[in-house]
Amino acid sequence: MIEGIDKDILDEFIKETMEALDGLDAQFISLERNPKDSEVINSIFRGVHSIKGSSSFFNLNHVRSFAHKFENLLDDLRKDKRSVTREIIDLLLKGKDSLANMFTKLLAGDMSDELLAEDQVILSTVEKLLEEPEAGVLDSPAQIFGKINDLRKALAEDGLLERPLVSALMGLVTDLRRVTLGEEAKHDGSVPKLGEILVEQGIINNKDVVEALSSQKKLGEILVGQGKVTPDELEKAALEQKKKADNSAREKLAKESEKQTEKKSSAKKTMRIEEEKIDNFMDLVGELIINAEVFNYIQKKLALGVDLDKIVSEFRNANMEFNELTFKLQRGIGEVRKVSINGIFQKFPRMVRDLSQSMGKQVELTLTGDNLLVDKSLYEQLESPLNHIIRNALDHGLETTEGRIAADKDPVGKLHIGAEEIAGDFIITIADDGHGMNADKLRGKAVEKGLISQSAADSMSDKDAYKIIFMPGFSTAQKITDVSGRGVGMDVVMTAIKEAKGKADIETTLGKGSKFSLIMPMSTTLITISGLLVAVGTERYIIPMEWVKESLRPSQGQISTVKRKGEVVEIRNTLYPLLRLGHFFGVKAKCEHPWDGVVMVIEKEDKRCCFLVDEIIEEAQVVLKDLGRTFRNIKGILGGAILGDGRVGLALDVEGIMQETSLFHER
Repeated sequence: MIEGIDKDILDEFIKETMEALDGLDAQFISLERNPKDSEVINSIFRGVHSIKGSSSFFNLNHVRSFAHKFENLLDDLRKDKRSVTREIIDLLLKGKDSLANMFTKLLAGDMSDELLAEDQVILSTVEKLLEEPEAGVLDSPAQIFGKINDLRKALAEDGLLERPLVSALMGLVTDLRRVTLGEEAKHDGSVPKLGEILVEQGIINNKDVVEALSSQKKLGEILVGQGKVTPDELEKAALEQKKKADNSAREKLAKESEKQTEKKSSAKKTMRIEEEKIDNFMDLVGELIINAEVFNYIQKKLALGVDLDKIVSEFRNANMEFNELTFKLQRGIGEVRKVSINGIFQKFPRMVRDLSQSMGKQVELTLTGDNLLVDKSLYEQLESPLNHIIRNALDHGLETTEGRIAADKDPVGKLHIGAEEIAGDFIITIADDGHGMNADKLRGKAVEKGLISQSAADSMSDKDAYKIIFMPGFSTAQKITDVSGRGVGMDVVMTAIKEAKGKADIETTLGKGSKFSLIMPMSTTLITISGLLVAVGTERYIIPMEWVKESLRPSQGQISTVKRKGEVVEIRNTLYPLLRLGHFFGVKAKCEHPWDGVVMVIEKEDKRCCFLVDEIIEEAQVVLKDLGRTFRNIKGILGGAILGDGRVGLALDVEGIMQETSLFHER
């Protein structure tokens, strides 16, 4: 690195470059589908050219030379000197991965300029490809005349150049060269090798050069010639050398990975923010300062104790304005933290391409909603679960080409990934048109692996059976592969979704395909919920408003007990299961009988039941706080909230409570 370059500037360059490299995957896949798309080729070329130039400025010579070779290959593609093939796309993708690894090392503080063995192999492949013009692609005039010049030397060596006709022909070729290449014919920029000069001067011939070069022996050959080692010993030593080189490379890679992990864990997180968003946020802060002055003014008037009626009116207005400002500030900071989901989505085309090729499947991927903005905290939690679901869809969902043809389907499988925002929720769907999921097979496999009992399997609905795939250790794969079969993956999905305060739904039709829906709040940093604050004994709970249909104080005649179902409430000729929140959380309630308390009618989509509480205190909007790892696995709790009186209230996970008690009725 150049002396005097600020490390912050270098780090910013590295991060920008890594973002640019992330975007290349999708462009390479697009180029493979549309080989003649000059706009895509030029865009890729400009990106690699920029990386090469900037790396040179920072004296990152290994990056510069590596990028330069790939720039030459891309230049051949954009000038139609070479055709876009799957092999070339594979090579370009590997090259992009190598560049990304180089910048990851740099970000971790490793400034070494040595290329790894795999990088050297990729670079050598590119160099070899550049040296061999593609069949069917014509050489440039300079290259053609270079080959003629080689023939001229061969003719001179054999004494044929002295023949009149041959000499006249070579003279015409020389004139043609001058006419075609002009000054380039005199100054082609190449420096003749020593052997070529000696051959041209007639001192030696080409045969002498070949013999001289072939006499240059390697160390092993010299030692064998001197009788110090045998050929077998030499071969064994060479194999041992290769083995040690491979082990050394792996150890170095592992150490670099550990360093990078440590670096990532201690590195400060950063994000880019549009200047306009900061300006809007500062305007709101200015209004908040003005509002604070209004409260100071009211405080002074209260101290004087005059015009109390007027003060109450002024306080009410100031408080309303303050509430409006806090709402705008919350929304403003939410906008500041938002990033485009495209950063994740642009990696999927490469992932689907590589996996489908390794599985021998044909897959067409479509993406929608990739321009949606989400909170950065949610963005960071999404990539891993999405990768697992996509791998699952490719491995277990979509059939092989032969299988699809046998099922009278399009040989090319369809995979769709979409993102959208609905009513404050962020929803990602992953849908395939594969063979779908068999509930009976899932139940049988779960019993076989000891994950559930046979009685539980018999009473389990198909909808619940589909969610067996999220259980730890569950897998239907017949054998372990790089993609699946170890019983991990979908369990990771559910863990990540729960940490994001979200849920996962599955819709599937046997023979038609499956659709996974991941539903999460738009932000996991600042989550606010509107709900009813209720009391049970001395405890306070918040029930989200979206679940509450109505509330009532039932009469004694509305309450009854059904065998093996527990208490139920009859409301307008409909029976609802009754759940006493005090019993669920182990809290002593003030009201012993349901007709002395308040019944909350809970209903959403196809689920319904009733909660019994002592009283409804008020409607409240609260900020949800994480209760930490100790309370994270407690069923029925979304999080905690600081109430107006300073007490802590627990926000209820209504669906979790209903599933835990199995008391809800489906309509």
